[in-house]
Amino acid sequence: MLYLSWKPHVQKAKTQLSRACGMLSKLKHYTTPPVLKVVYNSLIHPYLNYSILNWGRASNATIQPLIKLQNKSIKIINPTNMGSLEENFQHLNILCLPKLYSFSVGKFMHSYHNKQLPNHFDEYFIPLSSIHYRSTRLATSTNLFLTRVNSSSGKCSLKFIGPKAWSSIPDDIKFSTTFTFKWKLKKHLLHEKNSQL
Repeated sequence: MLYLSWKPHVQKAKTQLSRACGMLSKLKHYTTPPVLKVVYNSLIHPYLNYSILNWGRASNATIQPLIKLQNKSIKIINPTNMGSLEENFQHLNILCLPKLYSFSVGKFMHSYHNKQLPNHFDEYFIPLSSIHYRSTRLATSTNLFLTRVNSSSGKCSLKFIGPKAWSSIPDDIKFSTTFTFKWKLKKHLLHEKNSQL
């Protein structure tokens, strides 16, 4: 079986993030945190967000350099450093890398639920309602069947992670419109402790 390695992609992103952190470090002496956040959104966020639905499933060891660089950038933007690192992310309204991945998975699953994905995804997941025929809570649930997997690569697959993430999202967020869903899910991830989906 051929396994795809995301190390080259992560290494390239690491190089770009290192340069951006250097730029932020120099700029902090001449400008304000709001301006630094604009620079972050221009030079760091795109590299973290690009295709994260794919590479965000890489091992912790692989993505750890990006997590460290993102944390470093947050400390530069918010020099007062009040509270924990998590509180600094909340203050800046920025998702840490694991939560950014969860946000991407959540958006994908919301698009699936609302039939906004290409046709070949129509039968990618199995609705629980198609398995539980009796009139039970599960039969009317919008949740999806969690495929049984044994391998670590299987547990990193979207087919496994997607239904698991979708079931963890509160119903009042699930049934929101696309725009409201993104806003509510981001707020949920930001303010719930360890609320990685």
